Amino acid sequence: MEVFKLAEKNVWQIFMNETPGIAKAWMNMANEVNIDGVLDPKTVILIRLGVYSATRDPVALRHFIGEAFKAGITKKEIQSAAMMAWSTGVTVSELAIPLIQEVEESL
Repeated sequence: MEVFKLAEKNVWQIFMNETPGIAKAWMNMANEVNIDGVLDPKTVILIRLGVYSATRDPVALRHFIGEAFKAGITKKEIQSAAMMAWSTGVTVSELAIPLIQEVEESL
């Protein structure tokens, strides 16, 4: 499946290199949605895992799974956040579990 081939590339790095102004604007917006910084960094990562699990975005999931592990978030916490999408349907969140395993194994 093409989406998995794309997920293996660091598309964010390519995006940042090719369109630095847009990437910077996106990063600023992504930080601003945490209004006045009321959510701690761990919570923000876990929410993003749930969101990207629900939207079945393997590129973003892989990225934020890696960020979660780097931040010291446990595998069980990562899985729990990803499974929040489960209530919207099995096929929505099933993608997260193999990606969590893959990222963990690559560390």
